[in-house]
Amino acid sequence: MKNNFLNSFKLFVVFFCLGILALILGVNGEAVAIFISRPSGAASWTTSESMMNGFMYIPTAIGVFFFVLAIIVFTISFIKIQKVNG
Repeated sequence: MKNNFLNSFKLFVVFFCLGILALILGVNGEAVAIFISRPSGAASWTTSESMMNGFMYIPTAIGVFFFVLAIIVFTISFIKIQKVNG
């Protein structure tokens, strides 16, 4: 029974971890955008504001989406376990 309980929450853990990784990337989006936009061997360069915003807001939105998905999966798994036990 305990093994069935743990198996039902694996997808929740995956979505939760993906959400955390996406939020970490979103928080560090400005640094990632600057790193990616740097030409090789350049002493100075500029990174557009829209690129920085894209590297901040898109991963943040994806992270929030994965958190919502993790909550939904957890709720469905929890209800399923409650019906089996009750």
